[in-house]
Amino acid sequence: MIKEQYEDLKMKRELRKNLIALKQELKEEGLRQELLSLLQGDYSVFTGLLEDSEPKVRKNAALVLGKLKQNENVIPLYEAYKRETQLFVKSDYLKALADLDCSACRQELEQRLRELEQYQPQMEEEKHIREELAALRKLTDKGNSHKRHRFEGYDHTWEVILSTGKKYQNVTAEQIKGGEITILNSGVRLITSQIKHVLEIPTYRELLFPLNIRKISGTPQETARALADSNLLELLKKAHHTEDDFYFRLGLQSSKTLEERSDFTKKCAFALEKATDGKLKNSVSDYELEIRLLENREGQFLPLVKLYTFEKQRFSYRKNVVASSVRPEQAALIAKLAQPYMTREAQILDPFCGVGTMLIERDRVCPAGVMYGIDIFGEAIAKAKENTNLANREIYYINRDFFEFKHKYLFDEIITNMPERGKKSKREHDEFYGAFFQKTEEVLKKKGRIFIYSNEKNFVKKQIRLHKGFKLCQEYSMDEKDNYYLFIIEKVD
Repeated sequence: MIKEQYEDLKMKRELRKNLIALKQELKEEGLRQELLSLLQGDYSVFTGLLEDSEPKVRKNAALVLGKLKQNENVIPLYEAYKRETQLFVKSDYLKALADLDCSACRQELEQRLRELEQYQPQMEEEKHIREELAALRKLTDKGNSHKRHRFEGYDHTWEVILSTGKKYQNVTAEQIKGGEITILNSGVRLITSQIKHVLEIPTYRELLFPLNIRKISGTPQETARALADSNLLELLKKAHHTEDDFYFRLGLQSSKTLEERSDFTKKCAFALEKATDGKLKNSVSDYELEIRLLENREGQFLPLVKLYTFEKQRFSYRKNVVASSVRPEQAALIAKLAQPYMTREAQILDPFCGVGTMLIERDRVCPAGVMYGIDIFGEAIAKAKENTNLANREIYYINRDFFEFKHKYLFDEIITNMPERGKKSKREHDEFYGAFFQKTEEVLKKKGRIFIYSNEKNFVKKQIRLHKGFKLCQEYSMDEKDNYYLFIIEKVD
């Protein structure tokens, strides 16, 4: 097929169709090598098509040359980029150059980037200029890393919002030392001069900085202007003790469709770059702050800023995760709610330990004695061991099925994030819960306690009814939709 497509291109037959098909096929390394062998270093068919009268032929010829990954095509691609008159095609030349050595034209590319950053496009040009700018930044940043900033504002007073969800704002609020605290619908607002302490509180989801404007409305361009006129740049200066440029991403939480949100954020981010004279630069991956717009019922936005420049992270130990891992702030909340029922120096078992998060967070709120983690998934055990070393904890991990586990002494506590149903039928999962409670009776001491995080409320309640040796001490709904629960259960005999 590759050879036939190439022959058709040499004869100028169905240029667009064959170029598009070839572009798709070159994603496979074997087919790329096949075409390179066929070409024998002669790329003239494709470089010639960079001068075709049809813009989409030029575009796809450029992308095919890029996928061949041969550095001798840099100059033809760059020269075609310079002479291209159709804005919608220009970014594709840059994409084609992305995997090539562009050092010979780097200075000119950087100059073009500076020119575009100062250019004020017409409305009909904006989309294509955005795309060209993004491609230029990716190309000129290759091999370079942005200057990384570090939060330096620990001695300042800050207003922050700690997002928590709608149920347990008080759990986070009670851990705050000093400051002016306000309970919000889904979090805690705090004015504090002890930001370092706040960063260590484990139970909130995110720390966000509100701006001095609480509501923004209007077009993407009007929203960008409002952000530029706010204290956003001053906040960054205060937090980092610098007036450097910063790379950002823009997030929108809204009832708009995905397409509408994407269109709005792209236009707004581009306009914000212009409105701040390039002090803020948009990047979808290598960014140090997120500007988040939360839409209310009236269609207005509350702007919040999330910084990724704090040196010390609350869960820095959690280097490794697996798909089923519980969120660390949720594990911390579970441990905090269960704390009154815990015993210091208890012998603890997590029968489905994953990467160890539940055990580590349990130990942080109430120092444990010996801790064991069991999981049938070997990769999770390996990751748990590394996480535990980073947390400076001692936990014994065993790669085994809990139902085959035997131990010479009984445990004081079991804490676990129960496996989700997955492909099991409802009946099979019900039987799994029955087997879990039966096994737990064997390994738990009298008066021992179980802390179960589960999305199967009915299965848990059923097993408590069936096993008279257990009593329910407490239950907590853990999310706004009442899908997940924490159950605190005691073995009474």
